Amino acid sequence: MDYLIFRMSSSLLAGMIISQTGTLIQLTTKNILASPSTLGFDGLSILWVLIFHSILLWLNVETPSYILIIGIPFFILLGIFFSSVLTKASRAIQKLILMGLTFNLLVGAIFSLWQFLFLAFNLPFPVELWFGHFRFASFETFVILLFVQLAIFAGWRFYKSDLTLLSLGSSVAENLKIPMNQVHQFIFISVSVGTFIVVSIFGAFSFLGLIFPIVSRRFWFNRFDLMGEFLIGSLINGVVFCLIDFVCYSFPFYGAEIPMGLISMIIGALSLMLILWKSRNRFEILAKR
Repeated sequence: MDYLIFRMSSSLLAGMIISQTGTLIQLTTKNILASPSTLGFDGLSILWVLIFHSILLWLNVETPSYILIIGIPFFILLGIFFSSVLTKASRAIQKLILMGLTFNLLVGAIFSLWQFLFLAFNLPFPVELWFGHFRFASFETFVILLFVQLAIFAGWRFYKSDLTLLSLGSSVAENLKIPMNQVHQFIFISVSVGTFIVVSIFGAFSFLGLIFPIVSRRFWFNRFDLMGEFLIGSLINGVVFCLIDFVCYSFPFYGAEIPMGLISMIIGALSLMLILWKSRNRFEILAKR
């Protein structure tokens, strides 16, 4: 029973973090195709885990906490780099999305090759990293996710008024002299570190960082209801995410649990296709500058 409580709590928090990071990216870029996945944060996190999994295996070290301890400072710097690029050249986001999608394809190829080599030499390999799951959820994972969630919430409270102005348009925010560099740093550090934590512990949940904000914005709240989309919307999305994981836990297939990340990828891809098709005449993919 304790395991199920921590598993559901972890999946709820992970769903909220995924939803909030997607909201922050789409808020600052005004582009519904921008997400942790399409900007390459998922791919970078997977590549980081693969590299350090190999290093720790070679050193015969079984403590995976090193992946987090060393990775968090790197992903903080990565978030600062992305914020600097966007602050200096707001139009660079379209190029970053294309580069992120291409990088994800590259990571997918590297992942397959890496897996082949490890299996050929009969070495342990994190085969489920590409499709996330919550089978290894514990009290420790719950505490880590709760800390990340509280940090994102504290940043949102601190920059709440600036983010509200930014949601009305970058020109409005610039005219009112909000500290764009600081706001961008908060957004991209939150996205970078939040995505890294979720992926490194549970694996990747592709498309959800893109779909969850659109669902909140389209079905739960108005377009500029930032508080509703960021807080209540992310909570609703987290509950849905948690319920899907509970179904995966409760109904194994021939004794094997279907990875939650596989289900989320299918649902996310179909949802995106449906939303784009129904909104093709009313919903711009790229915001006009």
